[in-house]
Amino acid sequence: MRRRALLVGINTYDHIQPELSWCIDDTLAMHEVLAFHANHDPNFACHLLLGSQSDLAAPEDGRERVTFNKLRLALEDLFAFDDMAVFYFSGHGIPTERGRYLATQDGTPTLPGILMNDLLDMANTSRAREVVLIIDCCFAGGVGEPNGAGDIPNLYLRPGVTLLAAAQPHENALEMGGQGVFTRLVLGALKGGAADVRGRVSAASIYAHIEQALGPWDQRPIYKSNASQLSPLRYCWPDIGDDDLRRLTQFFPKPNHQFPLDPSYEVTRSEAIPEHVAIFKIFKRYQVARLLRPSVDDDLYFAAIRTHPVELTPLGQFYWQLAKDNLLGGSPAFTPLRRGSMPDAESVAKFFHEAYERLAPAFGYKTRDETRVPWENVPERNKRLMIAATAEVLAMLFPPEDAPTATGAPPR
Repeated sequence: MRRRALLVGINTYDHIQPELSWCIDDTLAMHEVLAFHANHDPNFACHLLLGSQSDLAAPEDGRERVTFNKLRLALEDLFAFDDMAVFYFSGHGIPTERGRYLATQDGTPTLPGILMNDLLDMANTSRAREVVLIIDCCFAGGVGEPNGAGDIPNLYLRPGVTLLAAAQPHENALEMGGQGVFTRLVLGALKGGAADVRGRVSAASIYAHIEQALGPWDQRPIYKSNASQLSPLRYCWPDIGDDDLRRLTQFFPKPNHQFPLDPSYEVTRSEAIPEHVAIFKIFKRYQVARLLRPSVDDDLYFAAIRTHPVELTPLGQFYWQLAKDNLLGGSPAFTPLRRGSMPDAESVAKFFHEAYERLAPAFGYKTRDETRVPWENVPERNKRLMIAATAEVLAMLFPPEDAPTATGAPPR
């Protein structure tokens, strides 16, 4: 594994108020998503720092006091790396006359913690090929901004550094429903909300996802990047596999070509030809992925019945060009599976919870009717534990090597 991530969540502070209640949970949720791709292949090797109120906490589970020295050393270790590094922070952001800080547990109002621009300097001077900073705190957009009115620093993002910040340099970052608004949107993006047709989620697509979800009166996220390439932060289930995308140039000799259909492509017709039916199934997947549309009709079925053609959409023409230029592929560590080949962990966990609640009285748990809790009201940490346990079980029951590939062909 050539990717690492440092994930920091702090709820309680020695000298800074108010205490927070959601940052550790947000960090645990971020770990759950970043540690593995959607098919359970390893993604980032994650190191957790979860602020504890006690110096006696067991450090092996990440629950130890996040002091200035500990965070500084962890950042130095993160950036002493030559591939992709991600830093996520959820906690207090504190503005002072000297600049804006990521607050550490031993921070004071005078010296709150790590100066945001010191974080940027560490990222800029690291040997990491790519660095992504995901900052969920108040004033997070202060990364890369001047520290004072008379300050003219050499502030920049060197090539390969990207920032995703929860709020403008002068804004607070908000929480809603026991979760940071920004982190909730980032998690949704990483789970597939910001994935492209091939299942790739990049920092840029995450920002586009978040920016649309926050209105002009909400906190405004920040995206800064000096990246010549956007390596995916996570791979989700693709809408269609690369092998099928490469076939675009076989079916469509030119991007504006119209492919003629007839009733032999429709499986329910007596004229159906198996080879044509197989092509029609691929066309249906293209349509679901918004790559193909009927030239005349509203539905592929009627296009075939009425002997009308189909054509590529502008998005389909884009992927046609990628296929023609041999620019598809490049993900050897991730073999995407067909969507639906493995049940979704959260859905299975929800079904199990609801079935357990319903059946418990029949097994002698008489109080369950009075304490029954719908899935939506289960505490977030308990819910994530059930999802994580379900994901482990599904990974054992549906190992990637035993599952069908993205094209639907059996494994070799």
